[in-house]
Amino acid sequence: MYQSKLAEHIRDLSAKDREQFRQFVCSPYFNQHQKTKELLEFLLKKVDGRPSGLTKEKVYKKLFPGKAFEEQQLYNVMSYLKKLYYQFMAMEYIRKQRYLEVLYTIEEAFDTHQFDIMTNRGKHLQKKLKKDPVHNSEYYYTNYRLNHALGYYSGHYFNRAETDTFQHMLDELDNFYIVEKLRNCCHLTANSIMMNTTYEFRMLDELMGYLEANWEIYREETSIVLYYTVLKSLTTPNERHYYQRMKKMLADEMDQLSKQEGRDLYGFSYNYCIMMINAGHSDFQMELFQLYKQGLRQGLLLDKGLLSEWDYKNIATLGARLKAFEWTEAFLQKYKDKLPPHRRENAYNYNLGNLYYNKGMYNEALSALLVVQFTDVKYHLSTNFLILRTYYALKDTEALLSLIETFRIYVIRNRKMTVEQKRGYTNFLRFAKKLVLIKHHASTYSNKELEKEVDSLSAKINETENVINRYWLLEECQQE
Repeated sequence: MYQSKLAEHIRDLSAKDREQFRQFVCSPYFNQHQKTKELLEFLLKKVDGRPSGLTKEKVYKKLFPGKAFEEQQLYNVMSYLKKLYYQFMAMEYIRKQRYLEVLYTIEEAFDTHQFDIMTNRGKHLQKKLKKDPVHNSEYYYTNYRLNHALGYYSGHYFNRAETDTFQHMLDELDNFYIVEKLRNCCHLTANSIMMNTTYEFRMLDELMGYLEANWEIYREETSIVLYYTVLKSLTTPNERHYYQRMKKMLADEMDQLSKQEGRDLYGFSYNYCIMMINAGHSDFQMELFQLYKQGLRQGLLLDKGLLSEWDYKNIATLGARLKAFEWTEAFLQKYKDKLPPHRRENAYNYNLGNLYYNKGMYNEALSALLVVQFTDVKYHLSTNFLILRTYYALKDTEALLSLIETFRIYVIRNRKMTVEQKRGYTNFLRFAKKLVLIKHHASTYSNKELEKEVDSLSAKINETENVINRYWLLEECQQE
């Protein structure tokens, strides 16, 4: 019972949400089943305690005192309560939306012929929409459904030749489709670039052509302009004016975007900078760093008060690479408590180790990195790479060669890495081992022979198509 999905759901609720769920279950409108109320009260008391306090037998005894244990009867009550939890989730979602509750009121009034309520609430919603500066997909969809209800009401009962409301309905439906199509294509295009995935973006070329041919109609629709611009920046990265347009939106038009759109705009701006950095445009490192700092100031990097561990890592890595050591250390401390709790210590220790490495504090870097737990592939790969670099800086050949071999075996045996990823890492480790051995035996070469060995290795690294962390290998070859 302690490990059941129902117990997990309740355990994950905040204190405020638990109380709201209790009130929901106790409401006779939503629930008149007494046993579900008793089960919830018992769960709320025991769910955070020891598993032994929440066995099926103890729960059954509480619900059905004096009766012989019947597992199916307990499961039935649990099932009722779980269904109430799902209804509670739906109600909470509706309550949090800007327009959904009043929109449902209008549509229910239309279906039940309560037209005075429909027209009253319709006028109220129209005024609210006119004042809203954020024209996102939610705005367009609400406008579409509102004009759908008002148009069919007017056409059916008053004027069958009425066209204005229906035209608004069609226009807002088009706007909704355009925004959602572009938004999803942006996310999936970015995913394709990062993960080498492919999607069929049916009708996208036609849509882009239509927008370009009718730009005067849509140029003031900020959400449409946003995702059109993002998509062009992703598909034509060398045309930098699209990135400059995104920067202008970040500076001047954030009040016309929803929070989600604001986060999207920052996220895609980051992606563009990373693409340019990977293409060899190192000036975009500072550009990206400044964007991250701006996003932190505006609070748009936080989602429900939490900062993604990957944003945390990207910001700390950039700060260390740009030698903004004091700022980066302050950032690591300030935002540590805003990381997801189950990832907090790993993210903090890894990034602290990276900071120490870049400051040349190699022993301190190892102390931080060696306590990182390999909870997933990304941490395993990133941490091992950083430890490898640290051993290299400390000239600890024995530790280096041992790590390279265990790292190689991990990569070969890992089932969550693609064939291409494995090839990239095995190539890196092969070249890293060669570099370590050249350095270790440097005293046995003449200067000319050593230079020849290093130049030969550099050439092989450059000639090999798939090498992870190529830049580090080449940097170290140049320093030999």
